[in-house]
Amino acid sequence: MTETDLKREYLKAFGKVLKDLRQSHTQKSLRLFAYEADIPCATLSRLENGTRIPNLITLKKIAFELNISVSELLNTVENRIPDNIKNFEL
Repeated sequence: MTETDLKREYLKAFGKVLKDLRQSHTQKSLRLFAYEADIPCATLSRLENGTRIPNLITLKKIAFELNISVSELLNTVENRIPDNIKNFEL
């Protein structure tokens, strides 16, 4: 796999975990969650689909809506991503 493929797989896995967290923690639709977090719906959709890299402010807003810290959000995501995806070398 190329470096680009590995990054793409990581972003997809990151997005899947993010979506699972949104659904399990809030039971809110993407649209409602995005509205309440003050994130454009398209941005959240792209994050969950693995086509966008999140910035720090967006992660902070997501964590706030999930009622967790950014570090908890990132730790949870990292713990749920399969090792063969998260341990790639750049």
